[in-house]
Amino acid sequence: MRLAPSGNSVGGSQNNAMAKEENEIEGTLQALGVSLDYEQSRKQELFEKYSRAKYLDVTLDPGFKRLLKNEAAMVSFLNAVLHTDDEIRSVTFKDTEFDVHATDLLRLRLDINAQTQSGKSIDIEMQKSSVRPFEERAILQESAFLCVEKKAFDAEIRKKYPSKDPKDVAEREKHRYEIPHVYAIWICDFPINSDENYRDVWRIYSENSIAKNDPLPVTDKIMYFIVDLVNFTKTADELETIEDKWLYLLKHAGSSDKLPAFNDDVLDDAVARITVDPGKDNELLEAQVALTMSIDEQIGRIVLAHQDGLEQGREEERQKSEATISKLQEESAVKDAEIASLRAALARVTRQAQ
Repeated sequence: MRLAPSGNSVGGSQNNAMAKEENEIEGTLQALGVSLDYEQSRKQELFEKYSRAKYLDVTLDPGFKRLLKNEAAMVSFLNAVLHTDDEIRSVTFKDTEFDVHATDLLRLRLDINAQTQSGKSIDIEMQKSSVRPFEERAILQESAFLCVEKKAFDAEIRKKYPSKDPKDVAEREKHRYEIPHVYAIWICDFPINSDENYRDVWRIYSENSIAKNDPLPVTDKIMYFIVDLVNFTKTADELETIEDKWLYLLKHAGSSDKLPAFNDDVLDDAVARITVDPGKDNELLEAQVALTMSIDEQIGRIVLAHQDGLEQGREEERQKSEATISKLQEESAVKDAEIASLRAALARVTRQAQ
């Protein structure tokens, strides 16, 4: 999910946002002493790496959408992950961009937005890098999503009961505060659960019911399904359920030379769909490169944010920067070489300050 300001058109706002981000990244690179030649060579290196890979990295947005923005795959995945008695038989993919005016989050971009045949709206997010506070981000995003879906829900009620006839008015009033089912699935490629469980479900509970050892959710219409890929440690030989197989695929596709035989038509088709074809997938591979560099640059921005303190020679700020880099290294997929480059830049700034 990404948040960006709205503009006169979706395409225009996206282009403006991308141009602004590219300028910020370029400025960060220059401030860190990284040349644009280095940036270009890094892009080429990543492109060659992804071109040689057997499968797309499905923890990155392009591969994730190639994998799951397919009705059969989405139906299988949702039935596996949601653990619900209400079997999903079909889904419709909906718009992933919304204008939200209740807060400063002017445009909300979801990874995948799907609606089931029974009317449940589901936001599926693949989160590559840790963003703190994660819990508040998830709640904020789904609150905005709920408001958008409530508006669509109300429009359907008004379409069904359109007149000023007292019966229609009464029917509309009955639904005034009714909310639709809104589920969020967050697949996190970083540690999120403090225990060893790879799956968690968040709901709103009554404290009174908890005190009586009979915890009851206030509503079954809002649920968060949290998947921690770090804690999913099953090997290929230990895969038993369809959920096991989907999570294994999500976690290992980007680093595997050969995925196991899943013995499932939908999963086998999904594997074929994410198998890299360098002749046809160049645009998608370039998008993977751009996203990887964007994730890497998060570290550079953190270092840049501390430069004012470094230029004054404050040892405390230097230590904070070191700690931040170490923490991000633990929480992200950034390579040791990039960490070393950033630490070298940090050391240069420190020497200059002295």
